[in-house]
Amino acid sequence: MDYCGILALKGEVKKVLILAPRIAIPVWEGQIEKHFPWLCECESFEESWYGAVGGGPRVKFFLAGREETFRRVRVGAKYLRPKQLELERWRPDVIILDESHEYKRPGGVGAQDCWRMVRRLRKFGARRKPYVLLLSGTPNPNGWLDLFAPFRIMDERILGTNVADFKEDHVVYGHGKRKWTIVKYRGTKRLDRLVRAHSTTVHAEEAGLANVQFFEQIPIRLPDRVKQMYLELVEEFMTEWEGGVISAKNSGVRRLRLLQLCGGFTTDGDQVHDAKVKALRDYCAVLREQEESVLVYCRFTAEVEAATETLKSVGLRTFRVDGTVSRRDRRVATDALESRPSEPTAICFQVQAGSRALELVGAAETVYYSPPDGWVDYFQSLKRTQGPNQRRPVRYTHLLARGTVDVSVVQNLQRKEDAHAHLFENPRRYLEGMI
Repeated sequence: MDYCGILALKGEVKKVLILAPRIAIPVWEGQIEKHFPWLCECESFEESWYGAVGGGPRVKFFLAGREETFRRVRVGAKYLRPKQLELERWRPDVIILDESHEYKRPGGVGAQDCWRMVRRLRKFGARRKPYVLLLSGTPNPNGWLDLFAPFRIMDERILGTNVADFKEDHVVYGHGKRKWTIVKYRGTKRLDRLVRAHSTTVHAEEAGLANVQFFEQIPIRLPDRVKQMYLELVEEFMTEWEGGVISAKNSGVRRLRLLQLCGGFTTDGDQVHDAKVKALRDYCAVLREQEESVLVYCRFTAEVEAATETLKSVGLRTFRVDGTVSRRDRRVATDALESRPSEPTAICFQVQAGSRALELVGAAETVYYSPPDGWVDYFQSLKRTQGPNQRRPVRYTHLLARGTVDVSVVQNLQRKEDAHAHLFENPRRYLEGMI
């Protein structure tokens, strides 16, 4: 945001394109609103809105998901990329590639298309516009080779455009069974000089962010049918779906049923929708690429089961901790994150089972699939990744269904307020997330 604001003050930037993983778009929306100092107009492929309000220059932001931008559509004998063409016609002055390590494969569709898009735009721009900024916090398992494709997008003059030439000049492979394994690099002093001249590395302690807390929300849109069921349950204390009837005897039970519905499961464990499961999968897939470990807190047993399988599916070494696991298995799980592990690890907790007397500073990411009921459980769960041995910033991510009790519960927790008092004060407003 500072980078864009400074260039805007200099009169060099009026349009900024942010290419990010789809799951990160809501995070960018919140960060623009929070940190950008000038008036800005934001838009995506679906909607437009105004962001930060202030004096100074006016900047337009376009937030685009990486996956949809470079998706190909076959028309006759040709492949077209309609959304990529739309962005090219928009003519941004700055392109920000969030999670730029996702463009590390030189032959990948995203890396190729983004490089050619920047090249075409620069034919019409002045002074090497659009400027390209790469953002990443992910290690490079293949070392220098993983930097070739992102740097080619940023400026093809730095490392060249042909990956075969780059490999011939700098990469040394093994022999026999290791013939496709990189054993060393040549000319590393030159590569180091070039990379350092065009990049900046900041560690958490250098930035004063060690053990600093960050909170973010990922809004979840319930399917239309489920949202209709939710509103029926708010009004009539019951609703029907293909699997049967969901009902509540009083306002307190209704609140629990609504929370279950937001998570996607009934009391019996039947799945009503998978909106939160998909969001968890997308978000944790990004964390896996960043080699980050994560704690996931769920409220109900069916959510713990679904979240555990989701974490395994994205390649995280996964443990489950709830009332069904033995004391020994619980200890094995918590030992895995007492310090930073050698491979990305996840623990899926039922809130009451993992909110006290644990130090899990091996992780710096916490995801709340569903919010806890009590402030003590919530406060204690926040502290699991904190402590004197934590050297990194810690982030807490909430998956919240829009316009539901999810929002009200988290607002109460963060304000240290009594959820039940608000519920009975104005039930409809509370249950629709409008407190």
